[in-house]
Amino acid sequence: MPRPLRLLLVLAVILLAATSAQAAEPLVIQVIVPLCSNAQIDCGSNVAGDPDRLDTNLYWGAAFGHRRYFDRKKSGFTRVDVVPADGPRLERVVYRRLVSAEPFGGKRGETLEQIVVLDAYHGDSIDRAVEAFWHLATRGGRIRFHDGGKEREARISVAGYAGHNRLMDGVRLPPTPGPEERGRAIPSFVLACDSEPYFGPALRAAGSETWLMTRSLMAPEGYVLDAVVNAIGVHAPPSTIRDRAVDAYAKWQKLSRRAAGSIFAKPR
Repeated sequence: MPRPLRLLLVLAVILLAATSAQAAEPLVIQVIVPLCSNAQIDCGSNVAGDPDRLDTNLYWGAAFGHRRYFDRKKSGFTRVDVVPADGPRLERVVYRRLVSAEPFGGKRGETLEQIVVLDAYHGDSIDRAVEAFWHLATRGGRIRFHDGGKEREARISVAGYAGHNRLMDGVRLPPTPGPEERGRAIPSFVLACDSEPYFGPALRAAGSETWLMTRSLMAPEGYVLDAVVNAIGVHAPPSTIRDRAVDAYAKWQKLSRRAAGSIFAKPR
């Protein structure tokens, strides 16, 4: 066999192996993060509660803010895209890592792409953030982002919310979708104070499995989301997702595991 043809054959085998070693459909978790606002709750300081200051906001750029936490070298994720402001959404950041595809039914040695999309909403637009989360959890959706030099599109697998529980202020969720739309709902989690009684029944009635909810006051910070995302990345059941969140909360809040466990609702 001529050498150029031999090289092409070797390259084709390498590309085929690389393609087959990674599952085609990525696992996409989109999380809506309304920035902390001192007009709604005590965020700790003026800069932490400035509702449009990304770099210092308690839930975004502060020490345990979601973007800053996922930007850490130890996070295991690579940042692949940053999308600037679009209306009430001040910033979108997309992260990626590879996980084993075996827990998801793949073969040993295959990998699955796990993508985390963080959407920062202006704190004054928290009602829009709640609506965006509700629509995503109850109807699903797709996400477009840039990866290197190409534009990609992927189906969203899980919807998350991390921030102030606006429903405690009297805001109501949008109407529950009709029966014909319930098949489009995707699993969800809500990291916010006392989220189970406010969000849980409505989400489940709309067809969304609630993988993690809370039943007390809590700090919806980056280490909790990190624990949730990592548990989802190994295809953990909701009970294990809760356990991981409890462990992380106990560690970072310096609480006993029993005290931390009282904050997170048992799966329903």
